[in-house]
Amino acid sequence: MRFFLFAILTLFFLMGCSSSTPSIREYTLLLQPTKERQNTLIASKSLSIASPKALPSLIGKNILYLREDTETGNYLYSRWNDTPSSFIQRSLIQSIEAEHLFTTVAPTSSLVQSDWILESDLNAFHHRFIGSMSEGYIDITYRLLDPKTKHTIKTKRFIITTPAPTPDAAGGVEALKNALLELNRQSLQWLSADIKENR
Repeated sequence: MRFFLFAILTLFFLMGCSSSTPSIREYTLLLQPTKERQNTLIASKSLSIASPKALPSLIGKNILYLREDTETGNYLYSRWNDTPSSFIQRSLIQSIEAEHLFTTVAPTSSLVQSDWILESDLNAFHHRFIGSMSEGYIDITYRLLDPKTKHTIKTKRFIITTPAPTPDAAGGVEALKNALLELNRQSLQWLSADIKENR
């Protein structure tokens, strides 16, 4: 009897050791600069870009989903390898550098003294489900500031959606990648128009 109980316990122990949880998959957003040149003239101004101020739920590296009934959550075995705010700041700097819109563009953490500062509030960076469809969804507001006068030059809210190819984490990542590309394209148009007005 003791041997039988020992054999059963050993079997359960071995079964527990053999079962393993799925590994966590990490995703990044490496973007190529926009192919369109919105402005071939270099502005005689420098720009610093701040990391977006994000809602508490967007501060971490979770890949978040949002459903129509306002249910939110994160994918258990998928996550970003950096925060959404870092992706947005880094990709916008790269896009602006490629367009030569400013003499200098750098993050606000740099020691560079800039003529203008671009701040932003990130309200959404989700894989959003609507009925049987899903999409990448970004909601962000940009503010262009003059640091000397503390004056807001202009502000604009961008709401970007792009369809997801599949209703899973990988599909959400692809959709958010395309949404970020579109956000950068529209942001460049917005900044370019201001440069032409204030050159």
